[in-house]
Amino acid sequence: MENDTILNVLPIDRTTCFSNDKGEPTEKIRKQQTKLLAKLGPFLKKFLEPEERILYAASAIAPMSKMDMFFKGWHVYYLKSCALVFTDRRVLYLPTTMNGKPKQSLAQARYGDIDKYSIKGILNGAFEIVYKSGRKESFTINSAGDFKKMKAFLPRYLPGGQPTDRRDRHFLCPRCAKPLAKDNYMCPSCRLKFKTPAGLIKKALLIPGGGYFVTGHYWFGVQGALTDLVTIWLAIVLIIGLITKEMTKIELLIFFVPLLFLTKLMTILHVKYFAEQYIPDDKK
Repeated sequence: MENDTILNVLPIDRTTCFSNDKGEPTEKIRKQQTKLLAKLGPFLKKFLEPEERILYAASAIAPMSKMDMFFKGWHVYYLKSCALVFTDRRVLYLPTTMNGKPKQSLAQARYGDIDKYSIKGILNGAFEIVYKSGRKESFTINSAGDFKKMKAFLPRYLPGGQPTDRRDRHFLCPRCAKPLAKDNYMCPSCRLKFKTPAGLIKKALLIPGGGYFVTGHYWFGVQGALTDLVTIWLAIVLIIGLITKEMTKIELLIFFVPLLFLTKLMTILHVKYFAEQYIPDDKK
């Protein structure tokens, strides 16, 4: 969608959206917001409710697991890029590609479902949320300007509103926009089917790079396939060494088993995360 037409398509609160943390409108922020919302708009607009207004949008990194934190690197920014769109009623979470386009997946956190929040940081920040369910999560905010702006306008809306029965962030069906049930990979309203963790894990274990290819992460699929092939080659070398008695069983265990375990564990954790984003099963 062209940047100059997005303003006429989405219900944007221009006073809030195009101003800095001091409430002063700037052309730089208007261009940044328009560019980001132009990428999100075609997918986002069907989820907006009557009279709902967009306050601000920010690029972010989705909450990271302990494994992500341990192996933190560029792959986190590739796998967990997202956008947070703040409206006058809720925070909308959209997983995105590296260039900011949505992945046909969306979740909401109603302001009434948020118990408390904090925004911390200097060059980049953390948007930490505690839901009324008791669960906590933290989004990494990429821009200092974004988290300064969030600090300025969010106190007018949080806390506020009535909680839903979820009392937590939850995903919406990309076809009918109805709330999805946790761990149920079929929309209860329109019967749209989603890729399941079991199905993705099976592909990840049996097909080199298969879990990534199925979820549309082709670069990681190629990388995973190469890693799997190298691991298989190494396994063959080690087994030959065991047969020819050039290598002992303990050496086989020391070299091969940890490598195989780590590569497959990372793949399984990643495809499980992808499944939890409720990716539609196109073949169905």
